[in-house]
Amino acid sequence: MNDDDYSFGQDADTLMSPDEQRSEFRLAGRATVVLQLEAQSPESEREGKTLTCYTHDISTSGVRVQTREAISLGALLSMLIKFDDAGEGYSLIGEVVWTKAGEAGDWVVGLKILESDETSFIDWLDAIGKAMSED
Repeated sequence: MNDDDYSFGQDADTLMSPDEQRSEFRLAGRATVVLQLEAQSPESEREGKTLTCYTHDISTSGVRVQTREAISLGALLSMLIKFDDAGEGYSLIGEVVWTKAGEAGDWVVGLKILESDETSFIDWLDAIGKAMSED
């Protein structure tokens, strides 16, 4: 992660919103997120369905992304989050906790990152914690 690409904290408009439920500080910036919407079928050669999107902000417990299509509330999705300098990226599981239609036919989606032994969860916590502690 590059310090120039992310800013620390919450903006005043977000904090004052009555809908605001987040309690953690977040990094505002852009990372690439690949969501696994459908897994590859083991019985056929049909490819799984993925959706590439980009973050608006990031915290240790979740991400807010902008997508080209709606995603079902409550969906549990495998996701890969990549920063420009992060190499392989972070393989995580996310739950869609809210969605909102955008103004240009896009969607803004809130994903809660779930702890799982089969993912890069600990590495994710470490990377975001380090980014938030850097000046």
